[in-house]
Amino acid sequence: MTQIGEQLGIALQQASEQQEQLNRQKALVKITNRIRQSLDWQVVCQTATAEVRQVLEADRLTIYRFNADWSGDFLFESMAEGWQPLVGVAPAIEDTHLMETQGGRYAHGETFAIPDIYAAGHSDCHVELLEQFQAKAYAIAPIFEGDRLWGLLTAFQNSGPRQWQADEVELLAQIGEQLGIALQQAQAVQHIQTQAEELKQLLIERQQSQSQLIQNEKMASLGQLVAGVAHEINNPVNFIYGNLSHVNRYVSDLLTLIKGYQHADLSSEDDLVALQEQAEDIDFDFLMEDLPKTLDSMKIGADRIRHIVLSLRNFSRLDEAERKAVDIHEGLDSTLLILSHRLKACGEHPEIQVVKTYGELPLVECYPAQLNQVFMNLLANGLDALEEAILARQSGRAQGDGDYVPTIWLTTQVNAAGQVEIQVRDNGAGIKRKDRLKVFDHFFTTKPTGKGTGLGLSISQQIVTEKHGGTLGVTSTPGKGTTFTIGLPIKLQGQPT
Repeated sequence: MTQIGEQLGIALQQASEQQEQLNRQKALVKITNRIRQSLDWQVVCQTATAEVRQVLEADRLTIYRFNADWSGDFLFESMAEGWQPLVGVAPAIEDTHLMETQGGRYAHGETFAIPDIYAAGHSDCHVELLEQFQAKAYAIAPIFEGDRLWGLLTAFQNSGPRQWQADEVELLAQIGEQLGIALQQAQAVQHIQTQAEELKQLLIERQQSQSQLIQNEKMASLGQLVAGVAHEINNPVNFIYGNLSHVNRYVSDLLTLIKGYQHADLSSEDDLVALQEQAEDIDFDFLMEDLPKTLDSMKIGADRIRHIVLSLRNFSRLDEAERKAVDIHEGLDSTLLILSHRLKACGEHPEIQVVKTYGELPLVECYPAQLNQVFMNLLANGLDALEEAILARQSGRAQGDGDYVPTIWLTTQVNAAGQVEIQVRDNGAGIKRKDRLKVFDHFFTTKPTGKGTGLGLSISQQIVTEKHGGTLGVTSTPGKGTTFTIGLPIKLQGQPT
């Protein structure tokens, strides 16, 4: 009976140990799963220290991080009641052995368990350091970030010595491995988040820069617009202003003559002679002939100004709904009028001809102001190309026909696809093939520095394709000219935006 009792005791002890090992294995799986559920390093560490301490029934469990000089700090801990905290209290810990050996045995992946710090043969300074931690026994497992020793996972027994079981130390080591993996994952996520934030900031800065450049492009276009309108209005205004003095003198002379008739005695020969002399003095016959002509010419100038202002209103469409059905020809003609100062001959610069071949078009539903901006960009580019061709011929850099006439052709029609097709063609310098592939790219320009932003054509393509669901294409032959072709649906798809 005694022998049987002894065997039963051994069996019970083994069963108890096996159950404890099984419980620790279950706890390891549970803790590992909890660690893997989060990518937040702080949450991972708080979870690991709390649950591992409960499984090991230790007085304290800490996560210790090495600094660059191999001193260290306690970053996380879980402790039983009655013990003083180590995290955020103690200054950087300078363990001379770990600092001199750059991690000691832990750098080689070893675990270490001491059942009694006073019986382990530690140096006095080491024991004194452990006493500051209130520890009587401890077990340590390394935490690696890849191949680099990052820190230590430590279980402290403060109440007294403790005989650490092999499976307890193994559990600590496996949790240390899982923490190393979690650390790498958390740092990878942080790196990705940092990159994402940097990319976001870069995108914001690029958008701001692009918005500023687009605003500069609009201001440059506005400058051209104002210069053109000012030039066109200046001539009739100057003509009207110059004739005001003549009209004022004519009217003043007529009023003086009328007053003379009002006060004269028409039966008196002397008064009639005086009136005749006054009429001769003011050259009444010439005045009667010239005054109506002057007023007619001033009316022509005023009508010209009125027509320019009307064209400017049609170009800007500021007083109309953003989206509406309009006459495309009206927008083209308004744009031509605004650019007419660039078409006229000036010095050695010959006049630029405009040939309009307008087909029968229905009203096109569009965003008129934006579409007029496209016309402005395409026509301005055509005029730039013609001016370049003229200068090249005048300087001898380009050979051409002696009867070269710089010309822009405007052609409109409804094409086979049922779209309104608008062609803007010039016989200017043309575009090289390598440049033609990039003309719609943002910031690309072949113009001299300071003359172009490289945004006009890219903005035009965006307006035509994205805003109107149309197409904008280009064909060109160097030295012969360039053709831009716009295709627009007659009716916009979708709801107004």
